[in-house]
Amino acid sequence: METNQNGAGESKKKLYISALVALLLINSVSLYFLFSENKEKTDITTEQVALQSNFKSLSDTLDAKNMVIDKYVGKNQELDKTIADKEDMISHEKKEISGLLSKTKLTAGELTKAKGMIAQYQASITDLQGKVDELTKQNQQLAQQNQQLSTDLSTEKQATSQLTEKNMGLTKKVEVGSLFQVAKIDVEAVKTRQNGKEVAVKKAKAAEELKISFETGENKVIDPGQVSLYVRIINPKGETIAVADQGSGTIPCADSPEPCQYTKKADIQYDQSNKKVILYWGQNIKDPGTYKVQLYQSGHVIGTGAVTLS
Repeated sequence: METNQNGAGESKKKLYISALVALLLINSVSLYFLFSENKEKTDITTEQVALQSNFKSLSDTLDAKNMVIDKYVGKNQELDKTIADKEDMISHEKKEISGLLSKTKLTAGELTKAKGMIAQYQASITDLQGKVDELTKQNQQLAQQNQQLSTDLSTEKQATSQLTEKNMGLTKKVEVGSLFQVAKIDVEAVKTRQNGKEVAVKKAKAAEELKISFETGENKVIDPGQVSLYVRIINPKGETIAVADQGSGTIPCADSPEPCQYTKKADIQYDQSNKKVILYWGQNIKDPGTYKVQLYQSGHVIGTGAVTLS
């Protein structure tokens, strides 16, 4: 009897020990899995914080790039569209990442997805930087081209100005060369006697006409044909004698923006040889004093003379 009781007690003891071992094993496994799960959650949380920091740094970088882009937008239409499309894509990526990282806890799968999205986000920002660099380079090249064009235009203007001045000088020389070189103009008061003979007088009351004489000289520059000359007679009061129905009028004056008034026009036929010209004027010459005569050709004074009457 005693032997059976001892055997039964031994069996119970082994059973208790087995149960205890099993319980310890279960607790150890549970503790292991609990520790592993907590460690994994801790690792995920740590990596999530790191991703959030990386994402913020990238977003700050993107904001800086956008400020640079704003300076150049509008100067290249094709590149502007490319950058706009890229910015829209980056904005969408940024929104998705922000939504994912805003969760209090991420699963391992969500963490992996966030990593991939941030990597793509960084690649997109790098690509955008390349577009900005391209735009900057193009604008620098355009600025250099504009500067060169401006320099070339300035040089061209200077050359044109010098050429214009030279041509004006040549034109002036040709114009002066086309004028008669009248050495002097003889002016005297005359009257005609009953026998038809013309005599010079000294008194204004006796004067019937002013006789104006000059020689053209030879000029091979002037084409043969009709040449118009204009005589201006200035009375002792300093007034130009002008009578409209006797052919008086005005002509452009080379030395003044105002037109020049003339007393009498003379059209002569010129053959490039010296020609003696005599003109008469008989209106408004009865006042004593000095009468001055100016001879005009193409607006230039080419000769002067005077006579004094008592």
